[in-house]
Amino acid sequence: TILRRENFPNPYEALKDLTRGNNKIDKKAMHQFIDSLKVKDDIKRELKKITPHNYTGVSPLK
Repeated sequence: TILRRENFPNPYEALKDLTRGNNKIDKKAMHQFIDSLKVKDDIKRELKKITPHNYTGVSPLK
């Protein structure tokens, strides 16, 4: 949702590529994925704050 808000091209496909296969998806893997994205640093920080405990799937209005 954040990537869509930022008009990132094909955000679901980018994440799908990460999550398909036998790779372990943990915090380190997610942060490496986020670091590889071509978005502003403040967006990367926002993405890194997301956890399974606070994710709702709804983007706050800006």
